Order: sequence, then C-alpha cells, then structure tokens
Amino acid sequence: MIPKGIKDRLRHILHLDETPHLLAKSFAAGVFIAFTPFIGLHILSALVVAWAFRLNKVVTLTGTMVCNPWTIAFIFIGPTWLTVMAMRHVGMDVPPLNYDTVSGHFMFVLESYSVWQARFWVEFLQEFKPYIAAVLVGTTLAGAAAAFASYFAAVKWIWFYRLKKAERRHVRAHGGKEQG
Repeated sequence: MIPKGIKDRLRHILHLDETPHLLAKSFAAGVFIAFTPFIGLHILSALVVAWAFRLNKVVTLTGTMVCNPWTIAFIFIGPTWLTVMAMRHVGMDVPPLNYDTVSGHFMFVLESYSVWQARFWVEFLQEFKPYIAAVLVGTTLAGAAAAFASYFAAVKWIWFYRLKKAERRHVRAHGGKEQG
C-alpha cells in the first residue's frame, strides 16, 4: 500500500502540463540523486540539478523520495556489499563487509565521540576508509541503473495515464458511447 502523501505527489505529476520525456527525465534525475551517499544534501542536489538541466523541480524532488527510512538500507548496503565483493574478487585489499565488522567500527567511533564533534567524523572516515570507494562506486552504479529503469517506467506510466484520460474524455464527449 502506498501512503496517501506519496500517492498525492505521484498523481500531481500526472497532471503537470509538460512532456512525458521531461517529467520522466526529472524523476530519473531525482532517483539517481536518492542513491548518492550524501544524504543531507539530497534536496539541495535535486534543486541544483533540476535548475542546471532545466528539469521540473517538483518531480526531481519527488524522485529523491525513493531514499526514505524504508529503503535506505537496501539502497546503500546492497550495492556497497556487491562492490566490496567485486573489489575483493579482483584482488583489492578491502576487508570483508559484514555486520560484525561494520558495527564494531561504528561502535568504536560512537563510544569515543559525539556525532556533533568534528573528531567523530574524522575518526568515522578513518575507520571506514576501506569502504568509501565501494560506497561511492556501488551507489553510483546502482543509482544509474535505477535512474535508467525509472525513466522508462515513468514515461510509460505517464503515456498510459494520458491515453486513458483522453479515452475517458472522448467517451464523455460522445454521450458515454464508444465510437467505433
């Protein structure tokens, strides 16, 4: 079940007076941004990208909603784990990515510093340094794939909706009778 707020936002996209290509491109850009690991900057990034590429800002922001509390773990853990596995397969010196390793590193930093201290972030980056490339590469590739797929899904969805809307208008204009 899709929450009402998201349904309303998606329904709003269907009623915008712009081409399906532009709307789908805007949504795909937002989806790509949702996969970037710069979580606190998603909204700002979406607005800058929409402005720079003349995309629809509302639709680009809607695409970033793909990253939410229900999906964030899948967006980051899966692609990062696959990238670590690929890096290890080709002989790169990256420690295995598993719960015990990650939670151990994280708890070490968290017990030593507050997240509001600059030292926390310095230590955090130092502890997770072996995984930074994997996060960046993994989420970029997954984001590109998700954006590609979402573009085509959005275009098809918008065209389908507009076609059905035109058919309903045609039927109403002709007294509810289908013209053959």
